Amino acid sequence: MNQFLSLIPTNNIKTAVGIDVGLKEFITTNTGETVSVPKLYRKSQSNLARKQKKAARKEIGSNNWRVVQNKIARLHQHIARQREYFHYKTAHKLVKEYDLIAVENLNIRGLAKNTKLSKSIYDVAWGNFIEKLNAVAAVRGVHVSRGEWPFARTSSSYFSKL
Repeated sequence: MNQFLSLIPTNNIKTAVGIDVGLKEFITTNTGETVSVPKLYRKSQSNLARKQKKAARKEIGSNNWRVVQNKIARLHQHIARQREYFHYKTAHKLVKEYDLIAVENLNIRGLAKNTKLSKSIYDVAWGNFIEKLNAVAAVRGVHVSRGEWPFARTSSSYFSKL
């Protein structure tokens, strides 16, 4: 069987949803559904800090230092895999329910320049989620539109007039 199915014709679209991503709620749909942020990195921060402090007390390049560095790397890998699982689970849920998914277009790198929010922005990983959503939607034949979000409370053109 062909792995990639063809997209559903636009005149056969029965259900559509608009997605707004955020830091308080990972996803808010135009229907009012929300998915909370798992905050995986924030929860592991104290454990990570403890391991990094332990590594700082070791002589760089020694076998004990390498062991601790390996534990730090495995913790980072664990966090990344948890985030990836959450993203795929959420993407599959959305693609199963809707034929058209509209996602707001964000300048994530520009938003992350705010030093007070950057750690939280990188923790939710909106860009990775949108990539995974596109991949899952392509396999299922669902349309994903990214750009001017028709369900937003205020359009971006509103801010350009100010």
